Amino acid sequence: MTIDQSKWLTTRYMRLPDGTFPHLGVREGDVAPVVLLSGSPERVEMLASMLDDGKKVGDRRGYAVYTGTYRDAPVSVATSGLGSPSVSIAVEELGVCGGRTFIRVGSCASISPLVPVGGVAIAHGAVSDEGTSRYYAPVNYPPVATPRVVQALTAAAAAAGLDVPVGLTRSTDSFYEGERTVEIIDQWRTKGVLAFEMETSCLFTVAGVMGWEAGSIICAGSNLLTGEATYQGDGVEAFAAGQAAMLEISLAAAAALAG
Repeated sequence: MTIDQSKWLTTRYMRLPDGTFPHLGVREGDVAPVVLLSGSPERVEMLASMLDDGKKVGDRRGYAVYTGTYRDAPVSVATSGLGSPSVSIAVEELGVCGGRTFIRVGSCASISPLVPVGGVAIAHGAVSDEGTSRYYAPVNYPPVATPRVVQALTAAAAAAGLDVPVGLTRSTDSFYEGERTVEIIDQWRTKGVLAFEMETSCLFTVAGVMGWEAGSIICAGSNLLTGEATYQGDGVEAFAAGQAAMLEISLAAAAALAG
């Protein structure tokens, strides 16, 4: 007997009988054109609290999605999960439900004196040291941000009176071995990379391949050159201030991009 595979191999996206997508629980039309993404559920709740008329439109498998307005512009905020596989699922489902511009609002480990603990940086490109992007594009595909999104983020930072460095980040699949090995830190520090994290290169790749826009703004929770880290009690107030500034910048940029 031949099994008819057409129903699940020729349709790109899965939908449950109620019309929701299986991972985020959103439906088509639930998501605003501009979406802010964060791997931290707490940070997503903070962003959602800053929206006007924010409404939870998705809540499944650890993902949460809110849609509301900021400065009268429609904006969604969503958890992206931790690492590139999770962010790829989030972006694909959010995109088919209305998202067209995606901005990562996340934390990182700095490897640059330009980004102290609590420092904010904007990524215009990323080293793709993760595996998920290979399912979307060849290894030599460049993960770059959309210039319009970078411009919106830098303009919002300038309006807030902040001089935020713009440069490269590196995304890896391994938090411990991939970010805390001296040889790896030295390799990328000497190439001008600002920070290590786990999602930006995949976000840029997926969005680029799908024809969508993407950007990334990150705040350092540790500095791998100095050993300072918030989890050790270092720079906690600086990180809180930097994170608050990052949230304001990302929302201001989202409103400008939606206008």
